[in-house]
Amino acid sequence: MKFSDHIFLFTITDRFSIEGRGVVVVPGIPWTEGTPNVRKGSPLILRTPLGEIIQTVLQDIEMINYRPGAKRLEATPFSLPKDVHKFDIPIGTEVYLAFDAQEQTNSEQAVADQLPARRE
Repeated sequence: MKFSDHIFLFTITDRFSIEGRGVVVVPGIPWTEGTPNVRKGSPLILRTPLGEIIQTVLQDIEMINYRPGAKRLEATPFSLPKDVHKFDIPIGTEVYLAFDAQEQTNSEQAVADQLPARRE
């Protein structure tokens, strides 16, 4: 698997389990310009520090409540499906947005379908 074919999002600095929801990973999706659209169901690839590969999806975007004076986050944490356990993803695991060539092709076709027909 070539990681240059996928989009690096972040390195996990912490993770915790929420009963009934799954594992939440932080920092999460960065709030920087140029970050691709990442949403519920987006395919992800996790690469642990030992090189293990986990293919999964983004389960849910997590809501964060701030207290007055608390440090603001610069990323959005999210949860993984319940079949991914906290012990499966050590701190230092890299998170990639999986690039799906078929999805890209379908997106390009959708744009082409919206363009007016060319007259020859």
